[in-house]
Amino acid sequence: MNKKLYQTVIEYINKEIKSGNLTNGDAIPSESQLSKLLDVSVGTIRKAVDKLENNNTLYRQHGKGTFVSDYGFDNRLLNKLTKKVQKKFPRILLPESSDERVLQAAINISRKKIAQIVLLGDEAKISQQIARLNQGLDSEFKYLDTKDIQLKNIYAEIFYRKRKHKGMSLDEAKKLLEDDTVFAMLALENDDADGVVTGAITPSQTVLSNALRIIGVADNSKLVSSFFLMIFDAKHQSYGSEMIFSDCAMNVDPDSDELAEIAKSAYKSAKSYLDIEPKIAMLSFSTNKNTKHTQVEKVSVATSTLRKKLPEADIIGNIQLDAALDSIVLKTKSPEANFTPPANVLIFPNLDAANIGYKLVQRFSGAKAIGPILQGMAKPVNDLSRGCSVDEIFNTVVITANQCK
Repeated sequence: MNKKLYQTVIEYINKEIKSGNLTNGDAIPSESQLSKLLDVSVGTIRKAVDKLENNNTLYRQHGKGTFVSDYGFDNRLLNKLTKKVQKKFPRILLPESSDERVLQAAINISRKKIAQIVLLGDEAKISQQIARLNQGLDSEFKYLDTKDIQLKNIYAEIFYRKRKHKGMSLDEAKKLLEDDTVFAMLALENDDADGVVTGAITPSQTVLSNALRIIGVADNSKLVSSFFLMIFDAKHQSYGSEMIFSDCAMNVDPDSDELAEIAKSAYKSAKSYLDIEPKIAMLSFSTNKNTKHTQVEKVSVATSTLRKKLPEADIIGNIQLDAALDSIVLKTKSPEANFTPPANVLIFPNLDAANIGYKLVQRFSGAKAIGPILQGMAKPVNDLSRGCSVDEIFNTVVITANQCK
C-alpha cells in the first residue's frame, strides 16, 4: 500500500480536528465519503484510521462509526453541560469576529445548536468569512453592527447614566463605544445578549476592567473572582477527573475576607459544574498553622470565616497541597483532621500561587484548563487567553452558556 496515500488521509483528519471542524465526540466522514473526497481506496482509509486509533486520536464504535476520541479525556462532564445548555439556547456574543479561531468556534457551536451566536461587526463581510470556513454549510448567526447609529446612541446613554457620577460626559461615552469590548459589554447590559466571551485578541485588562465598570458585581456577591475548570486525561486521574482552581486571574493578594468570598463563589461554581460534592482545600505553605506567618494567619482566618458562611460544606485549611490530596500525608501532618482527601476545589492564597499552579498542572499533566471563568459578575462575561484554540473557545462558550439564567 502506498504510504503517501494513507498519510494524506491522516493529515486531512488531523487538519479537520485542529481547525475545529471535527471536535470531541464528533463522527468523522464514512469510509466511502472519505474515499470519494480524497480520491483514495477504502483500504487506504482503513489503514489511516488504524494508525489514528492506535495513537488515541480516533476510536471506532461498532455499528455507529468512527469518532474523535480527544486523546483519553473523559468528556462526560462537558457533554453533560453541553446537553444541559442546549435546552436553554442562550444568546452568546463573540465580539472578536475578525479572528478566524472565533469564527470557527462560532460555526462549531452553531452546528451543535448549543447557543445562538451573536457576532459583532459588518454582517456582509463576516458572512463571507464564515462561508469560506464553513464550506457552504448553513449556520445561523445574529449580528450587532458597531456602526448602527441608533444602537450606538442607546448604548452611549446607558454608559453615560452608569458613569456620570465618575465625571463621564455623553460625548466621552460615545467615543469609548469605538472600542468593541465596551460595545459588547453595553450590548450585554442592554439585554441584547445573555453572555459575552472575548479575549482571543483583546488583553485581559481591557476585558475585565470594562466588565467591572459596565456589568458590575452581582447583588449576592462582594467581589468578582475567577476559577479554572481543570479536566484530566485517563493517565492523570489519581485525584479525580475534574477539579476547580481559584482564584487564578483576578485578585492579586486577597485579604482573609476576600479569600473566604473567593472560596464561597468557587464552592457555588463547583456545585454547578462538578458531578461530585465539592471538597474545599484552603491551601497554604503550612498545614494546621504549624508556621507563624502573616500569610498563614490570613488563610486560617479565611477558613474560619468560610466555615461560618458555608456550615454544610466539607472544608479543610490551612493545608498544604500534598495533604489536601493524599490521605496518608494528611494523617501524618494533621492526624486529627476530619477531612477525607482528595479535595476537588483548591483555593490558592494569592494570584502568584494560583496562576503558576494551574499552569504547572496544565503543562506537566496535559490537563485541559477551561477558563478563567468569572464568578460573582452580575451577568456572564468570560475572558479567553490570547493563545486560545478553537476548542478552548468552544468550551468557554459552553460554560458561559451554563451561567446564563
